[in-house]
Parts: sequence; structure tokens; C-alpha cells
Amino acid sequence: MSYQDIDKEIVHLEFVFELISTNDRIPLSYWRNRLSKFPKPWLMPTQCERLARLEAALHALEQSAETENTALPLRSTGTRP
Repeated sequence: MSYQDIDKEIVHLEFVFELISTNDRIPLSYWRNRLSKFPKPWLMPTQCERLARLEAALHALEQSAETENTALPLRSTGTRP
């Protein structure tokens, strides 16, 4: 993956992360996996900083999802209201 390809991928993720929520069809684990695929030893410092911001944003979403899941009791069917 070239530096330009990495930059394009980061730009895409920055755009998407502005739109995703804990209720999306695509699970947050998918985005976590996408972030983990970057070749971190080969990244430029600015790319590392941008990825760190994305990881922080995703972590905040994951924390929010955990809070939502623990806040609502389960129905007898095992689902949340």
C-alpha cells in the first residue's frame, strides 16, 4: 500500500466516522478491523496522528454502545426495547 493509498483510505475513514453511529447496520467491530489493517511501522507521523484520532473517535463510539446496552433491560425474549 503506497502512502497515497494510505492517505486516501484515511480520508475515507475520516469522512465515514463523521457519519457512523452505534445503531448502524455495519458493526463497530468492522471499523475497528479496518483501522487495524494499516501498516503502522510504515506510516508517516501525520498519518499516525490521524489514525490516533480515528481510533479515539471509534473508542468513544464503542464506549457509548456499551453504555446504551447496559442502560436498557432485556425483554423476556432477550432483546432490548
